[in-house]
Amino acid sequence: MRTPILISALASILASGAIQAGGLDRSGQDTSIILKEGGLFELTSVSVAPTLTGTNANLGAGTSDTIDVAPDYSMTTFAMRSDINDKMAIGLVQDNPYGADVSWTNGGLTGTKGRVRSDATTALLGYNVSDAVTVYGGIKNQSISVTASVPLVSNYSLTGSQSSGSGYVVGAAIENPEIALRVALTYHTKITHDMAITESTDALGANRASTMTFDSPEAFNLDFQTGIAANTLLFGSIRRANWTQLAVKPTDYALATGGANLLDYDENTTAYSIGLGRKLNDQWSVAVTYGWESATGEDSGPFGPTDGNSNYGLGVTYNADQLSITAGARSVSFGDTTVVSSGTTFATMEDNTGMVTAVKLAYKF
Repeated sequence: MRTPILISALASILASGAIQAGGLDRSGQDTSIILKEGGLFELTSVSVAPTLTGTNANLGAGTSDTIDVAPDYSMTTFAMRSDINDKMAIGLVQDNPYGADVSWTNGGLTGTKGRVRSDATTALLGYNVSDAVTVYGGIKNQSISVTASVPLVSNYSLTGSQSSGSGYVVGAAIENPEIALRVALTYHTKITHDMAITESTDALGANRASTMTFDSPEAFNLDFQTGIAANTLLFGSIRRANWTQLAVKPTDYALATGGANLLDYDENTTAYSIGLGRKLNDQWSVAVTYGWESATGEDSGPFGPTDGNSNYGLGVTYNADQLSITAGARSVSFGDTTVVSSGTTFATMEDNTGMVTAVKLAYKF
């Protein structure tokens, strides 16, 4: 039983567009294109609509009210691969691995904003050791930019110019095409960034320049699939990201707060997904997924006001010879949390949701 290619496309699109998942994760750093066959070009567009609302804590300045802190966003990823010979292949992936958009418009955190943007380009080389084993790896260039405002800390603001850093990716897969079995483990190294920043505070002055050093986290992706009946595929993934490696500590923010980090994480995160796909005929395939990330039970900071999530996904693929089109959607429910900053409770976030929609075009050449 050969791998149902259309179902594999559904599996990848339903995993794209992480929505406030573990730390700042967005793309999930998918490198599975290197394990596919032949010449292939993929273009994916993802739209994310989170609804992160909460109730402001009554800090003695009138009654509590509600706030919505997360705007919608979108991203586009590109991937391609081509065979060099019957043993080797090359691949290229461009994605947006991390991101954040948070803006508090009322309550005790009014004016607090955070925005993170990233781009990564990964060049891959795959080698078929045998019909059952493939190894792959490559180099990655990653760029990140940051802006933030924290009025409660001496009217603090930060602008971080785009920084670049490099790392590598390495992985291996075992396969049995007769039962559509594949298990792949991929490791992404942490990447060190030296970012030129400008900070302003009432206490220390405006537009003070310095350099901020931080690491984007290492991560492990485990992806699997297996046929369980004719034209039916069970698939899933586990992603572990070591977010405790990230500590954003701008110079003036640390001085103004007695040494505090602007952003850090007390826990690493693990996200899980499982799905079932069905090839209906040569043109159509469908799939459903369920995913979850366990809550830590800890309070959250103003730049990440969620604690874990669960999500359901549905997708469909239409194949027309060399071109296939895949569309999918995921409904996300976020874990409740309390937003605390500098020991003060500012908001309670409950019953929040989000919607992810994605479209992928794949062209075989």
